[in-house]
Amino acid sequence: MNHHKTLTAIAAILSLSFASCSHLSDQAKEMVGNYYNTELSETEPVMELNSNGRCLIRAIKPGVLTYAVEGKWNVERDSLIIDTDGKISQLTGDSTLVGTIDRHKAMAVVNFNGITLTLRNGSADYIYTRRDAD
Repeated sequence: MNHHKTLTAIAAILSLSFASCSHLSDQAKEMVGNYYNTELSETEPVMELNSNGRCLIRAIKPGVLTYAVEGKWNVERDSLIIDTDGKISQLTGDSTLVGTIDRHKAMAVVNFNGITLTLRNGSADYIYTRRDAD
Protein backbone atom coordinates (compact mmCIF):
# COMPACT_ATOMS: atom_id res chain seq x y z
CA MET A 1 0.00 0.00 0.00
CA ASN A 2 2.78 2.45 0.90
CA HIS A 3 4.59 1.53 -2.33
CA HIS A 4 1.48 2.42 -4.34
CA LYS A 5 1.20 5.86 -2.66
CA THR A 6 4.87 6.55 -3.34
CA LEU A 7 4.51 5.68 -7.02
CA THR A 8 1.41 7.87 -7.27
CA ALA A 9 3.26 10.78 -5.66
CA ILE A 10 6.24 10.37 -8.01
CA ALA A 11 3.94 10.21 -11.03
CA ALA A 12 2.17 13.40 -9.90
CA ILE A 13 5.46 15.26 -9.42
CA LEU A 14 6.75 14.17 -12.84
CA SER A 15 3.46 15.16 -14.44
CA LEU A 16 3.61 18.65 -12.91
CA SER A 17 7.24 19.16 -13.89
CA PHE A 18 6.52 18.19 -17.52
CA ALA A 19 3.40 20.38 -17.62
CA SER A 20 5.33 23.41 -16.40
CA CYS A 21 8.07 22.91 -18.99
CA SER A 22 7.42 25.32 -21.87
CA HIS A 23 10.33 24.41 -24.14
CA LEU A 24 10.84 28.11 -24.88
CA SER A 25 14.31 29.20 -25.93
CA ASP A 26 16.30 31.37 -23.51
CA GLN A 27 15.67 34.40 -25.74
CA ALA A 28 11.92 33.68 -25.78
CA LYS A 29 11.81 33.38 -21.98
CA GLU A 30 13.13 36.96 -21.77
CA MET A 31 10.35 38.17 -24.12
CA VAL A 32 7.33 36.79 -22.22
CA GLY A 33 4.65 39.45 -21.83
CA ASN A 34 1.83 41.40 -23.42
CA TYR A 35 2.81 43.59 -26.37
CA TYR A 36 0.90 46.63 -27.57
CA ASN A 37 1.01 48.59 -30.78
CA THR A 38 -0.14 51.93 -29.39
CA GLU A 39 -1.09 53.15 -32.88
CA LEU A 40 -3.77 50.44 -32.91
CA SER A 41 -4.86 50.15 -29.27
CA GLU A 42 -3.82 51.35 -25.84
CA THR A 43 -6.06 48.80 -24.11
CA GLU A 44 -5.73 45.54 -26.07
CA PRO A 45 -2.40 43.83 -26.64
CA VAL A 46 -1.58 42.75 -30.16
CA MET A 47 0.42 39.81 -28.81
CA GLU A 48 0.13 37.92 -25.55
CA LEU A 49 3.27 35.79 -25.36
CA ASN A 50 2.87 33.48 -22.36
CA SER A 51 5.57 31.64 -20.41
CA ASN A 52 3.94 28.27 -21.16
CA GLY A 53 4.63 28.71 -24.90
CA ARG A 54 1.01 29.60 -25.73
CA CYS A 55 0.03 32.91 -27.31
CA LEU A 56 -2.94 35.01 -28.32
CA ILE A 57 -2.45 37.19 -31.41
CA ARG A 58 -4.88 39.99 -32.28
CA ALA A 59 -5.57 41.73 -35.55
CA ILE A 60 -6.92 45.20 -34.77
CA LYS A 61 -8.50 47.71 -37.12
CA PRO A 62 -9.65 50.41 -34.66
CA GLY A 63 -13.41 50.95 -34.60
CA VAL A 64 -13.99 48.36 -37.34
CA LEU A 65 -12.68 44.91 -36.46
CA THR A 66 -10.71 43.06 -33.80
CA TYR A 67 -10.13 39.33 -33.85
CA ALA A 68 -7.78 36.96 -32.08
CA VAL A 69 -6.26 33.59 -32.77
CA GLU A 70 -4.56 31.27 -30.28
CA GLY A 71 -1.36 29.41 -30.90
CA LYS A 72 2.15 28.52 -29.83
CA TRP A 73 5.22 30.71 -30.00
CA ASN A 74 8.98 30.62 -29.59
CA VAL A 75 12.10 32.45 -30.70
CA GLU A 76 14.34 30.41 -32.98
CA ARG A 77 17.44 31.67 -34.79
CA ASP A 78 16.55 35.31 -34.00
CA SER A 79 13.01 35.02 -35.36
CA LEU A 80 9.71 35.09 -33.50
CA ILE A 81 7.84 31.99 -34.67
CA ILE A 82 4.05 31.78 -34.25
CA ASP A 83 1.98 28.74 -35.16
CA THR A 84 -1.84 28.79 -34.95
CA ASP A 85 -4.68 26.56 -36.05
CA GLY A 86 -6.01 29.47 -38.13
CA LYS A 87 -9.29 29.65 -36.20
CA ILE A 88 -10.66 32.83 -34.67
CA SER A 89 -11.17 32.59 -30.90
CA GLN A 90 -12.48 36.14 -30.35
CA LEU A 91 -14.23 38.51 -32.79
CA THR A 92 -15.65 42.01 -32.51
CA GLY A 93 -16.84 43.94 -35.55
CA ASP A 94 -17.40 43.17 -39.22
CA SER A 95 -16.40 39.52 -39.77
CA THR A 96 -16.58 39.95 -43.57
CA LEU A 97 -13.33 41.93 -43.35
CA VAL A 98 -11.34 38.97 -41.98
CA GLY A 99 -8.85 37.84 -44.58
CA THR A 100 -6.61 34.80 -44.63
CA ILE A 101 -5.24 33.88 -41.22
CA ASP A 102 -1.63 32.74 -41.24
CA ARG A 103 -1.09 29.37 -39.61
CA HIS A 104 2.68 29.90 -39.49
CA LYS A 105 4.45 33.23 -39.18
CA ALA A 106 8.16 33.96 -38.74
CA MET A 107 9.27 37.54 -38.10
CA ALA A 108 12.88 38.63 -37.58
CA VAL A 109 13.62 40.09 -34.16
CA VAL A 110 15.33 43.35 -35.10
CA ASN A 111 15.66 44.66 -31.55
CA PHE A 112 14.55 43.79 -28.04
CA ASN A 113 15.49 45.88 -25.02
CA GLY A 114 13.14 44.47 -22.38
CA ILE A 115 10.47 47.12 -23.00
CA THR A 116 10.18 47.43 -26.77
CA LEU A 117 10.27 44.65 -29.35
CA THR A 118 10.92 45.47 -33.00
CA LEU A 119 9.87 42.82 -35.49
CA ARG A 120 10.44 42.80 -39.24
CA ASN A 121 7.43 41.59 -41.20
CA GLY A 122 8.31 41.57 -44.87
CA SER A 123 10.12 44.83 -45.54
CA ALA A 124 8.50 46.79 -42.68
CA ASP A 125 9.58 47.06 -39.05
CA TYR A 126 6.92 47.15 -36.33
CA ILE A 127 7.59 48.35 -32.78
CA TYR A 128 5.65 46.82 -29.88
CA THR A 129 5.70 47.93 -26.25
CA ARG A 130 5.68 45.30 -23.50
CA ARG A 131 3.45 45.69 -20.45
CA ASP A 132 2.51 43.35 -17.58
CA ALA A 133 4.47 40.16 -18.32
CA ASP A 134 2.91 36.96 -16.94
